[in-house]
Amino acid sequence: MNETLKPQNLKTPNWRTTYILKPDYLGLMQSIKTFGILQPIIAMEDGTIIDGYARWLVAHELDLKDVLVNRIQCNQAEAILLHLQMNRCRGSVVPHRMGQAIRTLLKVVGDREIMDALNMSEDEFDIFEDGSLIKKRKVKEHNYNQAWIPVESSATEDFNIERPPTPDK
Repeated sequence: MNETLKPQNLKTPNWRTTYILKPDYLGLMQSIKTFGILQPIIAMEDGTIIDGYARWLVAHELDLKDVLVNRIQCNQAEAILLHLQMNRCRGSVVPHRMGQAIRTLLKVVGDREIMDALNMSEDEFDIFEDGSLIKKRKVKEHNYNQAWIPVESSATEDFNIERPPTPDK
């Protein structure tokens, strides 16, 4: 059932498995400033967040009075399974497809507007725009679970498949 609650009435689960990198967090904040929170936060009856932790953090930082919450009746095991299902089903951004999307956007939107909207540096934007990430990192040569993301390794010319260790980098 959807209802409007104060962000203070929700709480972080002790079993949360997700994180958000700082650049993505800043992008989410900009999106919420522009459009508001578009998806309700999903929580257990007691207010424990199942999905929407980053939206909840932004709501606190922006000092939003209320957020839309879909509270569901479930036990902790069901909540954890739902949390994992929802986050794994979202998948990851595929670099070459993001490059294609950026090149499509460039037909109608300026590069600075795209960089600002996606919180990208010029170097990152250039790699996606010209497709060099695929060439440099041999992404197509690797078979990895789509729930994991490629992260550059400082140890080699290639990348390792891993989750970044901390959300603030």
